[in-house]
Amino acid sequence: MNLSFVLHDLVRTLDREADRLLRGVGLSYPRFLAMVIVGEHPGLSGRELAGALGVSDPAVSGTVRALIESGLMQDGVRPGAGNVRRLALTAAGSSKVAESLELLGSGVDDAARRIGLDPQQLAESLDRLHVAVSTPSAAVAR
Repeated sequence: MNLSFVLHDLVRTLDREADRLLRGVGLSYPRFLAMVIVGEHPGLSGRELAGALGVSDPAVSGTVRALIESGLMQDGVRPGAGNVRRLALTAAGSSKVAESLELLGSGVDDAARRIGLDPQQLAESLDRLHVAVSTPSAAVAR
């Protein structure tokens, strides 16, 4: 069994399940992620949001446009700032994020417990693995 493959497959499964659950409240998983990022970092530009999501500027532009049209996000373009968007969630957007987080709940934690794993220990181990994979140095302590 290859750890890299198993982790990629797990992430894909989690993403699909989150998307399925969020469709019930009128969101896709990519739109939810965009809202979470903007909620944590109000004032981001569209380009910064695209970078955070790992997508192109045109791809994020459609997402942002849809969220603005649905009243979940607002464009804080300032006069004289050109076409640079400064994004923020609306009150409805903040409520939708809270509702979505509640909906997504602790399903992964519950699944880990069902197979005898401690969710906190697993999260800490995966976090250390994430740091080790993303850090050039072989010696990573955390």
